[in-house]
Amino acid sequence: MDPRPDPSPTPVPSSPKVTPRLSRRAWAWSAVGAVVTLAVFAAMVRVDRTARGTALLELGEWVDVPAPVAGRVVSVDVGLSQKVTAGQVVARLAAASGAAEVFAPLEAMVGRVSVKPGAEVVEGQPLMALMNRNVLPSLYVLFPGELRAELAPGMTFEYQLAGMPVPFEAVIEKVEDPETSLQYARAQKDATQSSEQGAVLVRAHVPSRNYERDGMRRVYQDGMTGRARVRLGTQRLLVAWFPGLRGALP
Repeated sequence: MDPRPDPSPTPVPSSPKVTPRLSRRAWAWSAVGAVVTLAVFAAMVRVDRTARGTALLELGEWVDVPAPVAGRVVSVDVGLSQKVTAGQVVARLAAASGAAEVFAPLEAMVGRVSVKPGAEVVEGQPLMALMNRNVLPSLYVLFPGELRAELAPGMTFEYQLAGMPVPFEAVIEKVEDPETSLQYARAQKDATQSSEQGAVLVRAHVPSRNYERDGMRRVYQDGMTGRARVRLGTQRLLVAWFPGLRGALP
């Protein structure tokens, strides 16, 4: 037997231990870096800026009949749902300059009468409204009031009514004044009216009297409701996430 003792095994150096504190610090810096990278990306990338509203379809359009002069209503010569022809006398006024007759501007049906005999009216005040069925169905869309300055005739928007498989496009024809918009919103009991900026009503016509669903042509029905969406331009992704930054990041 060899009297020499067995050589001791060579010790293997152990890896330095990573303390929990160092690990947490590394994770923290990684998280900060990820957030900064995401913020820079979101501040540079631009996305579409859109707004949504509620839509109502009517098989026709409302046409106001205004008072030609200021005065007192002597008589209202037509009633609700009565058909009138273009040029027909629908009311008579007593003005400072003498008697004045009010004529229907087109062939239509009386849909609303706003005054009674004896009422005092000012020039331009609507006396009644006629429903014109000889046009394409009308769209009435309520958008949030703060968008008023950004909406204008000629802008294209999408609408999708109940039963329509995909959105269709229409063109804004008129942006109503604040008072008319608010009255319409109240009549529809729309939640938009409760916002600080009120509501803005836009009017348009659908492109045809029918649409396609399940391979068949469907006719629009009076009173159909749905949603509308209008594109207002682009904005930074960061602003889309945090709208309060809109003033700081154009």
